Amino acid sequence: MFQRIGLRGQLFFFVLLVDLVFSGLQIVDSSEASEETIELVLLGQSLIEHDPRQYLENPLETVVPLLIDADIVMSNLEVSVCATELRCEPTRNDIFFHGTKPEVLDYLKSININLLSLSNNHSWDYGLQGIISTIDETRKRGIKHAGTGKTLADALAPAYLEIQGQKVALVAMASCKLSPDAAASTEQPGVNILLPEDDEAWQRNLTSIREARSKTDWVIVYQHFQSIGTKQWQQSWARAAIDNGADIYVSHGEPALSGVEKYNGGLIFYGLGNFIFHTRTNIGNYTSEVWESVLVNISLDSSNAKKVRFIPLVIDEGENGPNFLQKRGYPKVAQGLQGKAILNNLSKLSLPFGTDIRITGEQFLYGDLN
Repeated sequence: MFQRIGLRGQLFFFVLLVDLVFSGLQIVDSSEASEETIELVLLGQSLIEHDPRQYLENPLETVVPLLIDADIVMSNLEVSVCATELRCEPTRNDIFFHGTKPEVLDYLKSININLLSLSNNHSWDYGLQGIISTIDETRKRGIKHAGTGKTLADALAPAYLEIQGQKVALVAMASCKLSPDAAASTEQPGVNILLPEDDEAWQRNLTSIREARSKTDWVIVYQHFQSIGTKQWQQSWARAAIDNGADIYVSHGEPALSGVEKYNGGLIFYGLGNFIFHTRTNIGNYTSEVWESVLVNISLDSSNAKKVRFIPLVIDEGENGPNFLQKRGYPKVAQGLQGKAILNNLSKLSLPFGTDIRITGEQFLYGDLN
């Protein structure tokens, strides 16, 4: 059990920190934030197959304090969950199958993740039964979710949270390689799939975004984007989402960081990489960039002010030995030159979008004594 100390607790972290500078958006210092400010944390994708508490003494020791006091912590659940009492049949038989048990949701909830996208290329790894089971097990734990459903209408429907009088919505979809059988329909559970050539799906999703806009203060749009379409198409969709009412667009898919764009008053995160990465591949299979990520901390208040901070994370690729697969793939705050390199890379990736990311210090005292 983690003690609830964090950004407002008596805790110090020496981390690299950057501020995203927005023209046309008010930037507020957290010390000046009103009681109406809510703290949103966006994470990389959670490809989690094991509860780390079974194998590690204090997993995510430097990261959990940055999550535990946030109002909303969001990730993408990059696995299919089979309830303990079920026998689920895998739809694939290779090292890229990622199915697991509900205990991983217990762990995610314990570190304050309370908003999940369920739409991705592993949503169908346990087939139809896995879609239903993942929804049911996520719902049992009180974690809000979007992107899959027991019908297409359910999969399109926004998830809603209300925090300190402010309402937040999530609309989620997948644009990646999935079996045609994985698509939600009027009669079948499945994934909210958005493909480049599908104009009807484009319009359906815009309608869902506009519905969310009409009911909430903040709208987040999530897209799992991988191996389908082009980067230009992804940008077109992200901008369309903002134009139709989204405040924030966030994406995962390719397991590495992509750039950040400010557009029409909104924020676009083209790829936040990994948060937890339980790959079964050998050490050295992926480049170092796959094991680097950021935690995005966003302060939102009722006057539409945003302050964005990035905290660099490095994910443990692991060492061969007992329980190798169970112990690898967890993040920690990246320090020193390693952290600075991650932030410099994010800054470089964001330059084509005209985004100014400022690294504010090599050692930043992150936390309040109040």
